[in-house]
Amino acid sequence: MHSDPIVTPDGPADEIPLPGGNVGGAVRVGDTVRRPTGPWTPAVHELLDFLATTGLPRIPRVLGLDDRGREILTFLPGRVLDIGRETLSDAQVQSAMQWLREYHAVVAGFPRDSRRWRFAERALAPGEIVCHHDSAMYNMAFDGDELAGVFDWDVAGPGIPLDDVAIFAWNTAVLFPDADAAEVAHVLRTIADGYGGLDPHAVLDHTVVRMTDAADRIAAAQLAGDPGMLRLGEVGEPASTRARLVVLASRLPELHAALDSAL
Repeated sequence: MHSDPIVTPDGPADEIPLPGGNVGGAVRVGDTVRRPTGPWTPAVHELLDFLATTGLPRIPRVLGLDDRGREILTFLPGRVLDIGRETLSDAQVQSAMQWLREYHAVVAGFPRDSRRWRFAERALAPGEIVCHHDSAMYNMAFDGDELAGVFDWDVAGPGIPLDDVAIFAWNTAVLFPDADAAEVAHVLRTIADGYGGLDPHAVLDHTVVRMTDAADRIAAAQLAGDPGMLRLGEVGEPASTRARLVVLASRLPELHAALDSAL
């Protein structure tokens, strides 16, 4: 566990809003990031502290809480690509997937007993690990072609490794509705090869499962009054995800055929 919380007074003039933030409203203060907390925060901090002991790189460190009750995390430098406007390079995809596989390997040692996560309160089931659950390009910073940092851990919780791979695939531009099938096949193969030991067909099929589950989780959390999930509602979620899923499901035969033809 981390040491006693650091409480620091910082006024609004010290804060720089960070881009994105549909869920959390993160701000930068010097070399730190401040984010709202919730009942899941102790479990997330325990996870990040555990990962720090393993030497896993490219993750924020927990520094405590500020005088507004927000968590204080170390700032991760690097460039975040603009989803929908920019496309990850093959090298960036491979770097992200190599890190994700390393994360899954080390997090397997995290204690498996019950904790209160954002979307669940339970122990890990057989075959599960603690997934990041939002391992998407908008939560990753890059230094050139190399992954430099992975942030926004507040929805971490029980899952299987393929969950994290699938949500990464979903948030690459190639799975948008108008994406070219050959390009989809190329990126899915790059993802599978970068992670290692994965079938790109399985990644594609699990993306539908994972994002259907994500839409259901968001909707349930909105009904429960989760402020972050209600903010997602203001930008059209989960309706937007469900609409994209309809298109993706209709394209599965075409996309599987493109994967086969790429062999």
